[in-house]
Amino acid sequence: MPKQVFAIEAADIRCTLCSAGASILSVQVRNRRGGFTDVALSPQSLPGGESDPSLAGRTIGPCCGRVRDGAAVIDGRQIRLTRNENRNHLHGGLQGCASLFWTVLEHTPSGVLFRLDLPDGLDGYPGNRTLYAEYAVSGSALRAVYSAATDAPTWLDMTSHVYWDLSGNFDGSAMDQILQIAASSAVYNDAAHLPVSIAPADGALDFRAPCVLSRKLADHAEHPQLNIARGFNNAYRLDPRLQEALGFSARLRSPHSGLCLTLQTDQPAIVLYTGGFLNEQTALRTPPGFASPGCAVALEAQGLPDPFHLPGIAPEILRPGEAWRRETVWRFDT
Repeated sequence: MPKQVFAIEAADIRCTLCSAGASILSVQVRNRRGGFTDVALSPQSLPGGESDPSLAGRTIGPCCGRVRDGAAVIDGRQIRLTRNENRNHLHGGLQGCASLFWTVLEHTPSGVLFRLDLPDGLDGYPGNRTLYAEYAVSGSALRAVYSAATDAPTWLDMTSHVYWDLSGNFDGSAMDQILQIAASSAVYNDAAHLPVSIAPADGALDFRAPCVLSRKLADHAEHPQLNIARGFNNAYRLDPRLQEALGFSARLRSPHSGLCLTLQTDQPAIVLYTGGFLNEQTALRTPPGFASPGCAVALEAQGLPDPFHLPGIAPEILRPGEAWRRETVWRFDT
């Protein structure tokens, strides 16, 4: 299936989307000079629509992150998921959402609706599933709505793997961005990046108040979590009371451009990934060049990772006749 590319726009935002991985190829937002700045990491298009290693802008699913040993349990039934990262299952397997071509159901000047049908047993997941990814722009905001249905009990999680540098430079200045997350607890990982516990987001992992990422990294250079991921790669459990008090789920600001991104989501968690493993395998479209460690930051709104093995967390099972829907909004201003 050939890939398809679509442009949508509103007064202060322009986006390019692609059917390969139902992906966000670019996000251009109005800057304080009145022009537009491209703030999303934009890999060069691959001829066949293949995913580059960063998965930049791709829709991730039916799993976000890793499942230990590819082992899951649904209604007491042992499920073996594809092991596509050593012994573990990563981002939905070999034929996850990011690597497949989605069908375009609707394209308007301000939105695109994608559909993907996943057959029973694909990468080990039960149920014939129909997934939707809908993107729409208005004013200065981009909204993503993910929804799904199944004909058998199954587990599902979906997110957008879009990376941000609000300076538009993608030259390492992403680490100068100021971040705040409405979360008082975080998921701690082992050396294989597998989640092992949820604990208070103290010290190095505390973003309840605005923090400059580069300063956080410098002040806690020896922290085991930061050493594992060459920076941050942790899920944050969003605190509903803190979200209500702050008025957002997360906020990112660039001191270079003055641009601010406000993220609001109904997902229970956000994964902060500061791109420690980004490298020249990802060729950039805008600006021309190659990705490098820390050149952009991902804020992935999703469920808590590996609920089959993370203590205190139970997997949310999608059942026939039920509707699954999650929404994330990115709003930009100066």
